Amino acid sequence: MPTRPLLILNPRDDTGFATFAETLVAEGAAAATSLEAQLRERYPRAAVRPRELSSERTVVWYVYRDGHWVPHRTTKEESA
Repeated sequence: MPTRPLLILNPRDDTGFATFAETLVAEGAAAATSLEAQLRERYPRAAVRPRELSSERTVVWYVYRDGHWVPHRTTKEESA
């Protein structure tokens, strides 16, 4: 049985996005392409990129809500 991938989520502070992605994997999204397609139903620009290091045993996927990395919001931005 394949191991569940470790998700590196961006932006991490979007708890709705993070929870949705984790739930999809828990419910059976077993390929990065599958997770990406399911995420795009709610987040049209979502992208999932597998990290492919030859010596790495852990499956790691980078999961981007906006299709690319975005910085964490600062406290000043959060209060605006």
